[in-house]
Amino acid sequence: MTDKGPEKPRSEQEIIPPGRAERETPHVRVFVGTDGTERVYVGKASPLGIILVTLVTGLLMAAILVMLLGAFLFLLPLAVLFVTGVLVVGLMRLYFQRGP
Repeated sequence: MTDKGPEKPRSEQEIIPPGRAERETPHVRVFVGTDGTERVYVGKASPLGIILVTLVTGLLMAAILVMLLGAFLFLLPLAVLFVTGVLVVGLMRLYFQRGP
């Protein structure tokens, strides 16, 4: 193996002086993928956006809860019917195996 030394940066770094940084600009996150460098701009969420996301999340959770409870309430009588049937069949087997 040959040691080539440290890898040089592929792009020039941007140095922002302390007084020039703008506070209201979106934050930048950089991810390195297989295709190279991609930028993702993440902005601040407004109060209305936060409220809407909370409402949509709550509605989805309520819908999932209703569906789970519905499935439980549908399957509960079937389980009771099955257990009752098993008990009746077991008692009938004991009765008929014993004989007169």
